Amino acid sequence: MSFKLFAPLAAALAVSACNVTAPPVLSASDPRNDGIAKTCTPTNPDTSKPGPYTAGIAMTNDGWCGVFASDGGKPFLLGLVRQRPANGRLEINRVENSTRADYYPNAGFTGTDAFTVALRPSNGAADVPLAVTVNVAQGARAAVAPAATTARPAASTGRNTRRTTTRRPSTTAR
Repeated sequence: MSFKLFAPLAAALAVSACNVTAPPVLSASDPRNDGIAKTCTPTNPDTSKPGPYTAGIAMTNDGWCGVFASDGGKPFLLGLVRQRPANGRLEINRVENSTRADYYPNAGFTGTDAFTVALRPSNGAADVPLAVTVNVAQGARAAVAPAATTARPAASTGRNTRRTTTRRPSTTAR
């Protein structure tokens, strides 16, 4: 066997070992992202270098938004909540080749919030902290239709009036 046969294979293996996939893009048009905030701009951590990691989220308060982290092109084994957000809820999910930390602000909350997640690599190494700062602005919610108004009864004449309802017989057999 000659070295020429193994050279392309070795080059392909070297490229695939260094290949780090980019995190998926958060988009409201993706059906997997149902309920995403109208403005959702995550700053994902650079996980190509050793942690601890930091990330940020700028969003509106009309849905959720999340940050992605990848363990060498695959999701982390676990994501453990170390510090819960004070003004929202947190979910950790595997999405494609990444781990995603999704933040859901409390109704009506605007301002700054933060949370910390410990990411556990699949190689058994120590957990890596991921600190996320969230800036939430007021979002545009859909207008709520006003409640239907009911007609008010006519002014009382001083007499007691009794309202009656006539029940119609059912047309279906019981």
